[in-house]
Amino acid sequence: MLPDDQNIDQFSWMANFKKNPIPTLLKAAPLPIRYQLVVDILEDSSSEDFLALQKNLRKHQPRRKILADQSAHGLWPIDGKISGLSESQIQTLQLLKQMEVLQGLQDYSVTHKQEKVMLGMREVLRTLAEQDLPLRLHHQSQAIYLAIVYQLEGSPIIKQLIRDLIALQNADGGWSSLQKETSSCYWSSLFFLWTLGQSEKFRANRAIKKGLKYLEGKVLQDGESTLLPGMQVWDTLISGTSGLSIISGGTLRYLETIKLIDAKNSDRKTYKLLDWLLDAQLKTGLWPSIVGRDRQGDFGVTLRVLKVLKHFQTQRVQETLKYDSDF
Repeated sequence: MLPDDQNIDQFSWMANFKKNPIPTLLKAAPLPIRYQLVVDILEDSSSEDFLALQKNLRKHQPRRKILADQSAHGLWPIDGKISGLSESQIQTLQLLKQMEVLQGLQDYSVTHKQEKVMLGMREVLRTLAEQDLPLRLHHQSQAIYLAIVYQLEGSPIIKQLIRDLIALQNADGGWSSLQKETSSCYWSSLFFLWTLGQSEKFRANRAIKKGLKYLEGKVLQDGESTLLPGMQVWDTLISGTSGLSIISGGTLRYLETIKLIDAKNSDRKTYKLLDWLLDAQLKTGLWPSIVGRDRQGDFGVTLRVLKVLKHFQTQRVQETLKYDSDF
């Protein structure tokens, strides 16, 4: 089912890896990552190993605990004290908590078939419809992302939100973090486009194509965001489910977005970034959370890197074979 270091050439897209990371992931990574690895990288959905992972995932204690913490109304408890806060502030914190938990559950491979997820999403949609909250673009994008992955993108609330946000596109092709701001925020724009890239309905939208050109023109530039400033942000490959970690991911998030929106991209700049990503692999076989700082590696980042490299490296191999066959 899986390649080892001796027969890695069977996986031609892994030919330039320093070390095959798959055995390490299968041995040491958390259960949800092992499950996604088997499904998305090894393309196995029928073996005994897969069925065992699937069964164990349904009983996975962290996942079950999160679901058990939900109230009868579909809400998860807000962290910290809320005394002294205004109703609007409490509503905002509750919405952000809902989305943080729901995205975390998605990482556990929980689907729209889970009743508690749909109950939680109902509260997200209700809040978006009924409350005028001071949300940034990445908060709104997270709500859209969750609606897409939990098969609720047909909701009139989400469709209207997408239309409203697309209409706010700046002349340079990017989007501002807050509507009152005039300059585009690279990382907010990237997250918004990554979000819409999850939906087949919006990938071909002209505004999305214009946004992609904005992203491509600003790659590896400093000072393109007041939220995540500096050059190290490009080397920060890890992303999270809350706060500004939502829009982090650096070069990896950029390549993930290209993969979603422009899957056949073979631009020289894209390939240079892919080569940089290949070179960032650690001696452990994993990829770091932050290139140049993390020496051990991160399981979640490594899984995401494998998904990106599998797509683009397979494409490069096919291009090479076609080129050779023409002579």
